[in-house]
Amino acid sequence: MMPMPKFCQFFVCATPGEGRCGSKGGGEVLESFRAEVERHGYAPSAVLRNACTRRHHEGPVVFVYPDDVWYTEVTPGDVPGIVENHLAGSRSSKTGA
Repeated sequence: MMPMPKFCQFFVCATPGEGRCGSKGGGEVLESFRAEVERHGYAPSAVLRNACTRRHHEGPVVFVYPDDVWYTEVTPGDVPGIVENHLAGSRSSKTGA
């Protein structure tokens, strides 16, 4: 019997507007997360666009549920490692959450 996959959701801020996460690459990060979770066999619905967190200076911002970990200044290159860490059950983070 195969073990049940871990439940995990990735909330990505991609709010448009000057100086916000969207203008700092949030849309690309969102699409990278969707592609990466699909590559791991999860539905792209595990990745959701987050409402603005008012942390524009740290954007793009990503929150991982239920692990309660925040990532800041996320780039598409960070996405594979973040997804692997959380889907494998690890809680390490780029920002030392």
